[in-house]
Amino acid sequence: MYDSMNNLKIVIPVFVIITIVIVIFNLTQSEIDKKQTTELENLSEIQNRLDKIKKDKLDNDSSDNPYTPREREWIQSGPFKIDRSEYVVWEKIFINVEEIDKFTKGQMVFYKVVNNTHGYTYKTISFDGSKPQQNLYLSLDLSKLRGICTVDMLAGDWELIFEGTNFESLKFKVIDQIIPGMERRYEPVC
Repeated sequence: MYDSMNNLKIVIPVFVIITIVIVIFNLTQSEIDKKQTTELENLSEIQNRLDKIKKDKLDNDSSDNPYTPREREWIQSGPFKIDRSEYVVWEKIFINVEEIDKFTKGQMVFYKVVNNTHGYTYKTISFDGSKPQQNLYLSLDLSKLRGICTVDMLAGDWELIFEGTNFESLKFKVIDQIIPGMERRYEPVC
């Protein structure tokens, strides 16, 4: 009986240790399976995006009026430059700011010209020559908050006005052309 008790003292801890090892192994294997499933889902999502990009490119290349970004021409007024005189809706407008006199302060006003007497301010960005300046970009977009509900309200003549300075405004045009893959953004927001 004594041997049986000793064997039991050995068997029970060994059984408990084996059980713990099996439980830990199963939990670890379950985590590995979850990670692999997540990785496969991510790969599938990436592949879906790549397929959409390829389709958009094919659609663009075969369209009557394919989109190709225009060459940068950098029109300038004082220390301010924009990269083009003509943009497609939602194409980013790059604004480079070269060294500004430290006493020069004002606001860049993106102004949409409606006709000879009317227009509206889309966005205002402050600048101050006494502070470090950074280049920036702006994408003109539909905005329920700004009351810009349709693409027609973005397409047309624009000016970048430099309030608080004597710099001439920069004139540019936004044309109503769809960038491939952006069709959903052409739907009215108000």
